[in-house]
Amino acid sequence: MNFIPVELRQKLPTFSLETRQPVPEPVQAYRRYYGLDFEKRFNDLKVYMGKTHVAGFDIVVQAFVPLSSKGTVFVVHGYYDHVGIYDHLIKALLRNRYAVIAFDLPGHGLSSGSRAAISSFRQYGPVLKQVLQLARDYAPQPWHVVAQSTGGAIVSEYLLQFSGLEERIPFSGVVYYAPLIRPVHWFFNKRLHSVISPFRNFVTRKFSDNTNDPEFSRFIREKDPLQPKYLSAKWVGALKQWIPYIERHPPVDFPLLIFQGKSDQTVDWQSNIPQYQRVFRGTDVVFMPNVRHHVVNELELYRRDVFSRTVKYLDSFASQAQLAIK
Repeated sequence: MNFIPVELRQKLPTFSLETRQPVPEPVQAYRRYYGLDFEKRFNDLKVYMGKTHVAGFDIVVQAFVPLSSKGTVFVVHGYYDHVGIYDHLIKALLRNRYAVIAFDLPGHGLSSGSRAAISSFRQYGPVLKQVLQLARDYAPQPWHVVAQSTGGAIVSEYLLQFSGLEERIPFSGVVYYAPLIRPVHWFFNKRLHSVISPFRNFVTRKFSDNTNDPEFSRFIREKDPLQPKYLSAKWVGALKQWIPYIERHPPVDFPLLIFQGKSDQTVDWQSNIPQYQRVFRGTDVVFMPNVRHHVVNELELYRRDVFSRTVKYLDSFASQAQLAIK
């Protein structure tokens, strides 16, 4: 199976939650391949898919809206990832009657852009804002956001813009899985980047087992046609610029819920988690001894526990709202 992003994008309509347009067959084949055809499992589900142009990119957005939704969860994926491999998380949220809106980041999945590359982490912000704007007036409240790895960095960049105005943040609940600040071996890798980047734009990617699920690792290496094959020197340079920004940022009064595996060998979690707790006051962290980096695609035993805790946390905001009304 092979999917050419530009060809599939050309067949997609402009994304809108106001009206549903039929999804063309080549795109349906993509949805079936990644198990995103959830309408076959949930009878009352409305599915939306399209593209939006923002910051020079054509971003592919997907939405899944059950009847009588309890709220909306925005899903922000990690580096090298795309919406197609977040089927377990989306299914868990839909099963608990949350609407889900997910999108492929620039240079990932079906979205346009140089593969897995970005000039600045600031370029991600307008993309997230555009998706939120498209959801306004249509996506059920309350809103929440769940982010994996680099997705956590992207959401953090967005949240920190509200420093001193935290009450204007549009999300009630924010959940991070193994959020990125520094990758492992960062001191060595940033020096290596300084030496290599003037001469090479990309370095061949080394696929690592970042989950305990061997089937997922095999799928990523051998069967996922949307997986980038190279590490972008530009992306590493953008990360180098962003790390000092968050590590020096004053604290804000907005707590998060973070799930972090202690067997994670992708991010330097011993350094990152204290930073997130410092910047986002009141943040709760759930440490899991055996879980690796790709939390949303861990073994079913682990991810079932993570998703159950995630839903319980999101449900608590509806309970708080009911108590406030009473």
